Amino acid sequence: MMATFEMFRGGHWRPAAVLTAFDESRGFAGACQFEYLPEYAAKFASAKTSKAAGLSCRMPTDFQLYELDHWPAFVLDLLPSGYGRQQWLELLDLQKGPAADWPLLLRGTAFPPGNLRVAEAVLAKDMNLRVPTSGGSVVPMNDHPGFTCDEVVERHEAFIEYAFEHGIYAAGASDVQGVAPKLLLAQDYKGAWHAEGRLGDADVASHWIVKRPRGDHPADRKVLKNEAAYMRVAKRLGLNVFAELKWQQDNLFVPRFDRIVERGKVLRIGMESLYSAVGAAEYGARITHETACAAIEAYCSSPAADVNEYIRRDVVNVVMGNKDNHGRNTALLRHESGKVELCPLFDFAPMYLDPEGIARSCRWSRDVETAGEPEWGKVIEKFARYRNGLRTALHEFGCALQRLPEIMRDCGVDDDVIEHCTPAVDHHAKQLQDLGE
Repeated sequence: MMATFEMFRGGHWRPAAVLTAFDESRGFAGACQFEYLPEYAAKFASAKTSKAAGLSCRMPTDFQLYELDHWPAFVLDLLPSGYGRQQWLELLDLQKGPAADWPLLLRGTAFPPGNLRVAEAVLAKDMNLRVPTSGGSVVPMNDHPGFTCDEVVERHEAFIEYAFEHGIYAAGASDVQGVAPKLLLAQDYKGAWHAEGRLGDADVASHWIVKRPRGDHPADRKVLKNEAAYMRVAKRLGLNVFAELKWQQDNLFVPRFDRIVERGKVLRIGMESLYSAVGAAEYGARITHETACAAIEAYCSSPAADVNEYIRRDVVNVVMGNKDNHGRNTALLRHESGKVELCPLFDFAPMYLDPEGIARSCRWSRDVETAGEPEWGKVIEKFARYRNGLRTALHEFGCALQRLPEIMRDCGVDDDVIEHCTPAVDHHAKQLQDLGE
């Protein structure tokens, strides 16, 4: 009933902390103990390194034994959810429900995003497991030559079996229990595609998340297709966007910003969701933007700049119909140096098209936002320390929004999506421009 967390720090994986569960049947809602390992704490519990070496912004490295009513919130960032959870339940022959959380933690967390993993999940990986190649042979996972891009996008039968056996389905794209399939893949220097964790760091050229539509409805494909264009729009508007997304045959290839390849080495950057940063240890939690911004102010190295970025992202979420803006679709990057910053924008798409219907997930408090429509002047008043800078920045952003339909067209957004968004663009652009008066 013990899980050992490892952190990638100083160029290698270090055992860092243990979680002991007392009630496996309740899953992450069950009581537990959490503590840093003595050797790890002795090395990193100083004032200079305790925060950066902590497994969460909320849990700096120390010598305490924590008695908790539920698992620490950061663990849910690692635990398979959504489509990935369903795949793991089938792979491990587990029943749905909270009792599956513990075995999933011990088996499905060998290669999560960020710089954390569970040691028991790594040890459970059998890299000699025999899996099919596209040529029809069956080889140990360690010797697998990988797949071509065409075999990945066409969902070659051998690739699907390979992905299932290796368990590389990431957490879902949406908190509507994340039914969108997302694969964690690495590309080698010859261009072949492999499961995350299959290659040694020296053999990895780049890391990717590959997303497919949530379902068979035409709107599912339309959402994902437009995500690449939406990210180009965000970049044109000056938001923090990492790299170009690639759309190919109903597959969206997303470069990972938590993995940086430098001279044959892989740098893994810590990544903590805003749900974890505010201590929300549950799926589908409802937090306000004020709560999220309080975490940004508490933990980010440049809080004024990151609050500014966060609010401008919410403006484009409103005007471009990205309803699925929950606290696991935004995260903090935690660098080994101790720097903490809002991560680049991700999962930004016209989710108003979703066939199941998604209400705006994260909102401002009721005195600021009514029926999904924020009043930006009132939003600014929530941040007295940054009021003048925010007013200027949002006024200038409103001027840029005037050209948003044209920018959307230039970036390849579908015409009917542009038409749908234009009334909201006009309304909110004027509201922001009025902040300059």
